[in-house]
Amino acid sequence: MGGTSSAAPDRGPDRSDTRPLLRICLAIFGLGCLWTACFAAGLPVPRVLMWLTVPATSVVAGLTALRVANAAGMHPAARRFWLHITVVEVLVALGASLMTAATFAGLTDRPLPFIGAAVPLLSIGLLLVMWALLRLPVGHRSRSEWLRLTLDGATVTAGAALFLWHLALRPLVATHADVGKFLGMLLIAILCLLALVAVMKVVLVGSGPVSAGSLRLLALTILIGCLASAAAPITNQPRWLGLQPISIIVNMLVVCAAAHVQRRSPDDPPDGPSSTRPRRRYSFLPYVGVGATSLLLAVEGIRAGTGHQSDIAAVACGAIVITGMVVARQFVALRDNAQLLDSVRRHEQQLEHQATHDVLTGLANRAAFSGVVDTTLDELAEPGGIAVVLIDLDDFKEVNDTLGHAVGDEVLIAVAARLRTAVRGDDVVARLGGDEFAVLLRHAPDDAAGRAAERMLSLLQQPVVAAGHQLLVHASIGVAHARPGDDLGAVLRNADIAMYAAKDRGKDGYVGYTPDLAARIQTHAELAADLRDALDTDRLFLRYQPIVLLDTGAIFGAEALLRFQHPTRGLVPPSEFIPIAEQSGLIVPIGRWVLREACRQAADWIRRHGTDALQSITVNVAGRQLRDPSFVDDVADALATAGLPPERLLIEVTETAVLNDGPAITALHELRRLNVRIALDDFGTAASSLGLLLTCPVTTLKLDRSFVEQITTVSRQAAVAQAVAHIAKTLDLQAVAEGIETAEQAELLRRQGYQLGQGYLYARPLAPEQLEPLLLKTRLISTP
Repeated sequence: MGGTSSAAPDRGPDRSDTRPLLRICLAIFGLGCLWTACFAAGLPVPRVLMWLTVPATSVVAGLTALRVANAAGMHPAARRFWLHITVVEVLVALGASLMTAATFAGLTDRPLPFIGAAVPLLSIGLLLVMWALLRLPVGHRSRSEWLRLTLDGATVTAGAALFLWHLALRPLVATHADVGKFLGMLLIAILCLLALVAVMKVVLVGSGPVSAGSLRLLALTILIGCLASAAAPITNQPRWLGLQPISIIVNMLVVCAAAHVQRRSPDDPPDGPSSTRPRRRYSFLPYVGVGATSLLLAVEGIRAGTGHQSDIAAVACGAIVITGMVVARQFVALRDNAQLLDSVRRHEQQLEHQATHDVLTGLANRAAFSGVVDTTLDELAEPGGIAVVLIDLDDFKEVNDTLGHAVGDEVLIAVAARLRTAVRGDDVVARLGGDEFAVLLRHAPDDAAGRAAERMLSLLQQPVVAAGHQLLVHASIGVAHARPGDDLGAVLRNADIAMYAAKDRGKDGYVGYTPDLAARIQTHAELAADLRDALDTDRLFLRYQPIVLLDTGAIFGAEALLRFQHPTRGLVPPSEFIPIAEQSGLIVPIGRWVLREACRQAADWIRRHGTDALQSITVNVAGRQLRDPSFVDDVADALATAGLPPERLLIEVTETAVLNDGPAITALHELRRLNVRIALDDFGTAASSLGLLLTCPVTTLKLDRSFVEQITTVSRQAAVAQAVAHIAKTLDLQAVAEGIETAEQAELLRRQGYQLGQGYLYARPLAPEQLEPLLLKTRLISTP
């Protein structure tokens, strides 16, 4: 049977690999070296064999460059560059072929004609290399950078031009050489200068997408070519003719090596300022030019002083020009350095400002405010000299949740501006984070700090227009005076205690710190910790107050009421520990436990006494619970675990818990979809009670006990109770009256239309075992 191989298919040789071609070029170079050694030793070796290696190496170099240009992942600019090099090698191969043909034809008895068909091809190839170098991308640079680079390059080029004149052209002029020889040397000098410009461009500006190692090798080929051209008058002599082909072979070998280096470099380097940044080690080149020119000027000065023929005038003019360019370069560098220093100072100032100021409002931040308060406290000599004010915006989270953070940011900016106007010039206003602000009041006795807090409240209470919304901003403010010896932490803690006391008193006000506030906060903190422990130590328990039918007095349901048995204080009133549980967030896990325990107990009663014994179990739920994302799931889980039908559970919420609270209303609608019933407790005590009936899916209205207390003696209370009963009947809702303590109250409420009631007239909150006899009695009454 045949099988399939799991090995990867053979992809064949890598067509972009330059190593085989580099080896071929090295082999040809070795043959050339051997031939040159034999020629130099006077051995009879045919020159045509040497010249045949020249076009061969040119073809190999061209193929290597083409292979690199066609490699996958090559940067477009690098690909274009290596295609130019390929064309150059084609021109060199053609020129070398002409030289080989001339040699093969027997033109060896006279100097090989460099000024012929081969020379233009080689010269065009040299120019094309320069053009390829000059076309390499340089990235984005400022005008100042270009000016510096131009002056650097011009300085080096001018120095090279001066040396070419002095060493190559001037001797020809001095000896009155023929025009052809002078023009040939002039052409060589121009090519050398152009080559130098191309090399300087790469050296000073950078390599761009082409490998830096490749460009250094290619710059070497230009140097070799220029030296070979400059040495042409010497190598045209018969005894040196063997040096001409070997110079070309060396150049081709260097080109192959440059292509190989490019192929081994990372593919597609970034083309940008980072890849074309001038390297610091080349910054000394202009000064090398100045030094060399100065040395040449000194030599010519000595020659002139000793009576020798000298070119000191031309050298001096060149030195002046070069020195002038270096001076101009220094002026540009000084100007750039001054601008850089200014930019650094501005940046430092910006960083310092950002480190000490709030980005959104421009106020001092927490770190800066703490530093100022610390310094001021160190200088404080008498009590009451300074005060720290903490401002916390009330219910600011609702602005962000309902209108978005952009509107919230506009509100914060407006608050910051108003706080600035509420204080004196030497006072410090800061944003500590979120919606919390702080003010340091200097020279502020008790009455001055209070007046400042009142000004802040007055300014903040004015409507704020943000993104087309007119919003009312309220804040809770805490004021704490510093005493000698107080540290930053103590003052801020006192102001924080006072601010939370203002929130406890109904928000939108200010409170000055007093020591008893700290004691109260400490007591609250300890009670919160005890509540947390109570969840694990069974110190929380439920009591059940019966809800009865007003017609018969039979039990209809029961309301589960939470109690807390403190280990040292005994029974803690709900009015004391419930608010602490809500503020600390403990109301969520405590409420979850209440739901499970109440549902479990109700299900147990129904199983033992029948469905007629208990129609519903009522559980009070706080607004914090309703906003908890897992609340509806908690209710469903408690019902399922206890096996209690959803319609037997009555969730009781207060008007204030759901008023203008979208998430709470959403949670109640989800509960109604589960068939859980909803009771609106303390109906009539909030400002928008009637509006809630349109948005809140209630099934039961509970008349607040404040309308029951004097219902038999105060006609207005009786009228309100009558109105609530009428509303319930009209909307087909159950009406329950709370706080019934007398038979007269119960009778009046029954006549007004209330079906259900609860209060001390019927029973106080009872333990489960105390409620058992009442449930049994209800079952006996309902049994025919």
